[in-house]
Amino acid sequence: MILTLVLALAAAFTGLLFCVTAGDRTRLLVAAFLAVPQLYVGPLATLNLPLSQCWVILIAVCRLLERKQLPVRDPVLGAVLLLALVQGLAISWSPVPVAGILEVARLLSFAFLTLYATDVERRRAGALTGPFTVVLGWAVLDAVLVWAFRLSPALESTFLSSPLATLIVGPDAMTAFFAGGANNVTDPAKAGGFFINANVSSMFLGVATFGFLALGVGLRGRRRRAYGLGALVCWSATFATGSKTAAALALVLPLAVRGVQVLGRPRAKWFLPQAAAAIGLGVWQAPRLLEKVVPGYADASSASLESRQPMWDFALTMFREHAVLGLGFGGWARTIEQFASLGITALPPHNLFIAAWANSGLPGVAALLTLAVTILVVLTRAVVRHAGTPAGRTTAFALGAWWWVLIHGMGDNTAVYGEAKSMILLAMLLGLVTSRLAALRSREEAVPCPA
Repeated sequence: MILTLVLALAAAFTGLLFCVTAGDRTRLLVAAFLAVPQLYVGPLATLNLPLSQCWVILIAVCRLLERKQLPVRDPVLGAVLLLALVQGLAISWSPVPVAGILEVARLLSFAFLTLYATDVERRRAGALTGPFTVVLGWAVLDAVLVWAFRLSPALESTFLSSPLATLIVGPDAMTAFFAGGANNVTDPAKAGGFFINANVSSMFLGVATFGFLALGVGLRGRRRRAYGLGALVCWSATFATGSKTAAALALVLPLAVRGVQVLGRPRAKWFLPQAAAAIGLGVWQAPRLLEKVVPGYADASSASLESRQPMWDFALTMFREHAVLGLGFGGWARTIEQFASLGITALPPHNLFIAAWANSGLPGVAALLTLAVTILVVLTRAVVRHAGTPAGRTTAFALGAWWWVLIHGMGDNTAVYGEAKSMILLAMLLGLVTSRLAALRSREEAVPCPA
């Protein structure tokens, strides 16, 4: 025990020393490398703490020691901090406070990474390209693994039984996986790559697809083709995961992003009849197209919704009894286990807003709704205002990534920032957009007005 503590303190001191001497871009590069896969260094109480989370804390400590200011005037940041505050208060009435502490820590980490990425890109244009490429490199590897596991379920079983899976997925998750909490990657029609949940893997790949497209804006030649190829690999792998939600989003969201860009132009009114016709045609043909791309899509989607319906009915029952404060962190799992005899599977809520209510009551739902609306409004307004420009296209791809996360969260066990592995992608996308829009505004203000 003493030796373990000494080694942990030595590792922490070494990490802090390296962080203090490293530059901002290098720190972000390390954070990008540690995000996927996540190495665990716990335990914290009964949970293991990811090394990526420790590194973000070290960066924040270094920034405080250096007394460097961060760009804090941002509506999205304010909404994230509001949600963190509300969930922090909910810890006081939670059955499992440590779960609330970890979730608040993730929200604060997301807010800090967004500010940090914005600052790094503002100080030197293009500085985010390296960290972005590191995370997207992991995404390509995940996509390759998804295809390999989908084609050979036996290979995925070998991976899940190896020490590498524990190292990447985490000891807590793998212990639960083999203790009766097997996730959907056990289905031969699904594959997760680095993840034990194919749906979460598909969301990560979807966000990575838009990340590749955002990085490719304004480039030409070989680099642009490389980013385009990366986007194509990740996009195709979303279908290989077997996720029904991902199959629909992978087909619809690229068209939606393009639609926002076109309709945001000054002469957009001329495209409205065509847009209305395209939407009508899409609604009519989408089910047929999905059935061709993913055979059995309709039946599988119906079965998936039916599996979630008992959980959502349970949420309605609990809402009537605990409407204002919810159940607190850990309360959902403890309460739903009492209803096992009714045939309700003891699973998480599989809905962003139900999870927010369960953890922090109606204030949590209001704060989450504020954050979601703020993100969408800020990004959509920027796309429309800068339609046709590189900044507008970059923002449109960031908007597509956020659409993916928020829509996916309506039916899966994910957070507003996606998942721990996708958090840094979304943070850097926001940082890239914020810094580029700020640079564009500075150039516009520098142009003298005609006399």
